[in-house]
Order: sequence, then structure tokens, then C-alpha cells
Amino acid sequence: MTHAEVDSERPLPDPTDPSLDDLFSSQETAEACRFLLMRQDTPPTMAEWLARSQQVFGKSNVHSQRRLREVRSHFVVQSRRRTSDGEWIYQLLGWKKAASASAKISPRLQAEVFSKKGRFCQMCGRGPQNGIRLQIDHIVPESWGGKTVYSNLEPLCEEHNHGKQAFFASLDAFGPALGRALPRPNPWERIGELLLAFQEMRKPTPVELIELVAQDTHKGDPKKRLRELRFVLGWDIVAHRRKTDGVTEVTYELISSQPWPAEGAAAAVADYERRRKERKATERAAPESD
Repeated sequence: MTHAEVDSERPLPDPTDPSLDDLFSSQETAEACRFLLMRQDTPPTMAEWLARSQQVFGKSNVHSQRRLREVRSHFVVQSRRRTSDGEWIYQLLGWKKAASASAKISPRLQAEVFSKKGRFCQMCGRGPQNGIRLQIDHIVPESWGGKTVYSNLEPLCEEHNHGKQAFFASLDAFGPALGRALPRPNPWERIGELLLAFQEMRKPTPVELIELVAQDTHKGDPKKRLRELRFVLGWDIVAHRRKTDGVTEVTYELISSQPWPAEGAAAAVADYERRRKERKATERAAPESD
């Protein structure tokens, strides 16, 4: 988020304004917004928000962290390190400008998506046969660099399309990194590109984002994919665990990486597994020495 994205002509609401509850689907997100509005001049840390959530709702957990970030669906919230102690702080700068109109999806492109990807929701499987209206959705949002092309489009029902939009809005702060990772063809490269993006920002990668980009049918185990990046593809990755107010935050730091194999990461991992199985079979078949 940048200052250019702030709608400077729209005055901020008072923290006590009841209309804030109508902006968000979660009461905790509305409370996070109120807290940021009250603390505009003294931006809070994540730990301070968790303490506030504990005070108001009697709980705070990893979802409470997400609620603070979900405020970005309507407001520009800048996160930065505090110069005095290096702690991350969150400052609400103003209303978010209305998004620009999306590139129009032509009837021909819509027909191609429905013909090749099916007339059913890619998340729930429902379609017109169930009385469900379908919409063509960008897999990687345009705001994250996604293109209006066949490979980046999929049919979703209205319910899941709106739910995805709300969820992705809560991740806008990581949009450029996610937009770089999500188009990659397999989970190894998606995780790797995400790690590279955060390394360039000199930040550790939250495990929640690794789990998001790792999803792939039968190949989506993030921990296994990370092990294969390290031990098969030669990447140096360090895990960090930090407990704050009873909440454990897990991040991964990329120390060094290797170029992607010419045959692709998936083929390289498959070849490694094949050779490993052949080696084990040979060891089992070898006669025992006297």
C-alpha cells in the first residue's frame, strides 16, 4: 500500500461510528478498525492489538492477527518497523480509493473458460444444474498483477467468488509477492518464488502464505515441499518460531536459493524420488555378508 492509494477527500469515521459494523463480516475486524482509528497518532504493534482483542472478546489467536489485516479491505493500513525498537506497527492512513474498473472479459474468453474448465464452480462443484449462477474470476487478482487471460481465469459461484474477494482483500499487503508466486505451475516453484519475494523485501515469510500457495491436488503438503526445496533442490531455508501473548508465529527465512532446474522443479523431485526408490530396492536385494 502507498500514500497514493488513500482517498484524501473522504473524511475518516469516528471510532464510535456504528456503521463500521456494516463494513466487515466480523465484529473482531470492526473492533480492529476502531482500534486503529483510535491509535492513528500512536500506531499499535500486533501484540497491542492482540491484548485489545483479548480484553474485548476474551480471546486472541492467529485469526485475531488476520482480523487486523482485514481492515485493509476498506482502509489503507501501512505496516512498518518502529525506529525506536524495530517492532512492526500498523498505522491507518485513510480510506482506500475505489478500485479501478477491471479489464473486460470478452464473450469469446468467457466461452473458452466455460468450455474448457467446465460450467461449474471450481471450489464447490455447483453450477446452473443446481440453480447456481456462475461468474468468471481472476485466479490471481488484477491488483496483484494477474492478467485477463485464459490461464488466469476460472468459473466460481457468486458465493465463493465474493468470499474469495473478501479473503484476498485481507492479504493485499502481500499482493505483489503472492501475485509473483501463484502463477507458477507447481507447489515447489510457488513456495520458492514466495520465499524469494520476501527475501527481496528482507522479511521472513509467514507460514500461512506458504500454506496458501502450496495447495495442489495430491502435492500440497507445505512441510514436505519445503523439505524437498531444501534437500532435493539445494535451497537454504530456516524456520523461526516466536511466541507472543500465547500465540506462536511461524515464519521461514530464505538464506540462499538455486536456479530452477531446466526440466522444472516437479521433474527434478520426481527423478530424485525414482533414484531413491531404486537405491532402496538395490539395498534390499543385495545378499547379506557372512
